Amino acid sequence: TATTEIYTLSLHDALPIYTREQDLLEMAQRAGVPCDDEASRRALTREWYGFVHAAVVYGLMAQASNQVMAEYLRSTRTLLSQMAGYTPEQIESFIDDTFSSYIRLMAQNQQKQCPSLFYQRLVGEGALETLPKERVAFLSGMMAITMCAILDKLGQYEFGVE
Repeated sequence: TATTEIYTLSLHDALPIYTREQDLLEMAQRAGVPCDDEASRRALTREWYGFVHAAVVYGLMAQASNQVMAEYLRSTRTLLSQMAGYTPEQIESFIDDTFSSYIRLMAQNQQKQCPSLFYQRLVGEGALETLPKERVAFLSGMMAITMCAILDKLGQYEFGVE
């Protein structure tokens, strides 16, 4: 059923846009986000997963019952552990920090602030002022496309009130 499918929504498999590592690294390079070493690649992946996960939850908030959303949130720990290899401490940090930062903006209908937050967290304060505008526009576009793809994907499900 659609409810069962959404419970197991994978950050890698269900969302086709920029969730594979190679795609993510290419996007980061085009956007001017550092990804030269292992630590910066891990930070980039964590940040992108935070944005994508927040976008899924945002979509569920608008389209699904509380039960579906609660089950998705419960399954997050398993997804992050199995798919991304996160430890329990890393999962807590991801939820309390990375995910929370993006979902807060989305819940306040401030999605346009997500690219600024992304740059701030990965490049540092003032990064937007120093980067070429086309790099910032590219990341903004990729985030908007990803958000639309997620909302479109979720729109394909029929979420019944249970």
